[in-house]
This record gives sequence, structure tokens and C-alpha cells, in this order.
Amino acid sequence: MNNLSTTGGWLSKRGLLGIWSQRYCKLIGTQLVISKSEKINNSEQTIEINPNAKIQIVSDQKKPRFFLEDTNGETALLEAKSTQEMMQWVLLLRGATFWNPDLNMDYFEVISVIGQGYYGKVRLVKSKADGELFAIKSIRKSKLIEQKEIKTVLNERNIMIKADHPFIVQLKFAFQSSSKFYLGLEYVPGGELFAHIKRDGFLHEEEYKLVLAQVALVLNHLHSIGVIYRDMKPENIMIGQDGYIKLTDFGLAKDITVEDTTSTFCGTPDYIAPEVVRGLNYDKSVDWWALGILAFELMYHRTPFHSQNRDKTYRKIVNDSPKFPEYASEVEKSFIMGLLNKEPKQRFGFKEVKEHQFFGNINFDDVLAKKIQPYYVPQIEDPTNVKYFDAEFTNETKADSFVAPIIGDEAVVPGFSYVECDSILAPSVM
Repeated sequence: MNNLSTTGGWLSKRGLLGIWSQRYCKLIGTQLVISKSEKINNSEQTIEINPNAKIQIVSDQKKPRFFLEDTNGETALLEAKSTQEMMQWVLLLRGATFWNPDLNMDYFEVISVIGQGYYGKVRLVKSKADGELFAIKSIRKSKLIEQKEIKTVLNERNIMIKADHPFIVQLKFAFQSSSKFYLGLEYVPGGELFAHIKRDGFLHEEEYKLVLAQVALVLNHLHSIGVIYRDMKPENIMIGQDGYIKLTDFGLAKDITVEDTTSTFCGTPDYIAPEVVRGLNYDKSVDWWALGILAFELMYHRTPFHSQNRDKTYRKIVNDSPKFPEYASEVEKSFIMGLLNKEPKQRFGFKEVKEHQFFGNINFDDVLAKKIQPYYVPQIEDPTNVKYFDAEFTNETKADSFVAPIIGDEAVVPGFSYVECDSILAPSVM
């Protein structure tokens, strides 16, 4: 199948009486137009593709079929010639859930690299339109294609739009080139919690308790909207200018609104729950396990099951109990063991966490309303000063690197672009 955004394609569509007929389908902006011929002016159905549209693979049938339903009640059951073709259509339609004018890196002045991952880098940039600062995460398409993970960047974008919360980094915009995806994120100048710990050596008791309360609130929110986070670690917890946290990196997050369990093996080895190691189906309880690992690490400066050998780490996760230091209190042990219960159904959830005496007089409603003064607040005189980010990143070449473009159907994913606010587009970039 050629580039669907320009040529459309033929699919089989199920009619009212269950009869399948060939129909020409073409995505135009945010509308999927379905007609009996390539003359789309004589369309028989139009489906609006927006964030609330259902785009689902029909997994209980042998043939490559997918189902669409928009907010107007328009539905269509469509069948492709192959699974590959079906996945292209699903990717195209999911990518089109938002449509906005394209951006590019020429709209921004790059200040510094502030993070790096397997798929690309995170750069601090300044809008040439109004001077606003953003963190732009660039993701190489070639690596996503090699790993067959193109869908993950769409999932990350869509989940971040969905997951609006004061302790989550906001997605401000998204765009793409022929070689990269770009996610424009809220800039959090205090850097990673990991870097803060590395710099200062440890967290004070009131500091780590407030961090854990915030993380618990974030996890509860994500679970309430049908999302499992799956990538808890200090590197993914940012510190805002006010001292409150911002959770970032939703590349491994999973939307479970359709099916409430999943089985993908993923996450940071030391933080993976035993049911994941064992290859079982799992649910949101894996995030509460990860909160227990985080609590242990913040309090005792190590993770409980770590080994230099990854397989040994996994064996410890499944078989061993955590070994607490002598100075650990019974309240601390009770809290952590409730989270590190190897039986998911018996593991603590938000209710048990919130009500545990570990948090003492901390009121979670006050935490959410930011009424509690954080013990640590970064000193931000100049927001463009990247002193709170690791020199390993900030010493990198700041310019966006050239990467050979991707050729073919996967070069451009229509509809990936997203803009929360048009201010960055206002003046000319010339």
C-alpha cells in the first residue's frame, strides 16, 4: 500500500446485512471518507477521527479487521488484505487523532542537551516567537522501525495528552520530520530526582515522604484513566521550580481501557514486578510494586533486589524478601512490604498507601493542592541555566543532529502534529 495520506486505498467494509463490499477509503485531515469508487466526492460515509474516536483491531477474528466509531455514532468494520496493511491503516488513523499546522526546529533556539535515551535526546529550547522555554524530545524513526516500536511514540503522545495532572510533565506540542519525531514538553528546570540524589547524597525523611506521596497521587490518577505507567525510577521524576515533582517519560506507559491486563515484558530491571518476570498477565498493581522499590531506594540508597547479573536480579525479585538495614523502623518495613507483596491481589493500592501510618500527618489533599512547603526547592535565578542537569548531557553538542530520512510509507505519520497553544507559531521564523 502506498502513502495513505495522498492516495488512499481499497478495503472491504461490512454492510448492514453482513455482506462485505470493496470500498475506497481516504483520510483527509481528520475525516476518513469511504466511497464506492476513487471519486471521493460521491462518498457514502464519513467518519470523524478525533481523540475520542475508537480505532480498534478486532483481535478475535482470523482476518485482518479493525473497527471504527466516532463521537457522532458513525461506525465501520473494515478488512484489509494483510495484517501489515491493516496495521498501516490503524497507525495512520491513530496518528490522525490530532491535526495541527506542522512545526519544525527552525521555530526554536537550542540552548542545551538536558537528557538522552536509546531513541534520541532531550534539548532545552526557546521559542523564537515569545521566548518560552520547552524541553524537546527527539526520537529517531529508524531506531523505532528497527525495534518495530513506531506505535510507542503515538502511545506516548496520546497518553500525555490524556494524562493531565499537576505532577505530570505536560505535552505542549508534537511534530515530525522525515527522520525524527519531536515531542515538545513542559520544561522542568530542577532536573532529575536522580541527579539531585547523586549530587546531595541522600534525601531527608520529610523530603522522600513528600515525593512518595506525590508519586502515589500520580499513579492513582493514571490508573483512574486506564493507564499503567511501567517505568518508575528516579531518573523519570523531575523537580519543578516550586520543589514539587513532575513525572516524565511515558514511552512504556500502557493504555488498558479496553483490556485491563497486559503481558509485555518491559521496565527497568530493578523495578520490575515478579509477575512480569514470570511472564504472567499483569495489571496496575505493577506500578505499586515499583513504588515500593522507589521507597526502598530513596530511604536506604539502594534497590532491594539488585545484582550485577540481571538474571540473578530477576531470581531475587521472584524468590527473595528484601533485606532491610538495621536502622529501618517497623513502620517503614510495614509500608514497603505492603507494596512489595509478591501476590498482586494482596499488594497495597492507593487506599492502603494513603492511609498508612508511614505518612504520619501528611494530608494527601494538601499535597495535591501544593499546600505543603517542600524541604528542597531548587534555586532558579536563570531558567536557561542547566546546572541541575547532569554534565554528561549538558556537555553534548546541542544542535539537532542530521539523520538520514526514512523513505517509504513510514516516513511521515499523518496527524502526529499537536499544538496545545498557537503562540509559538505566531511570528515569522525568518
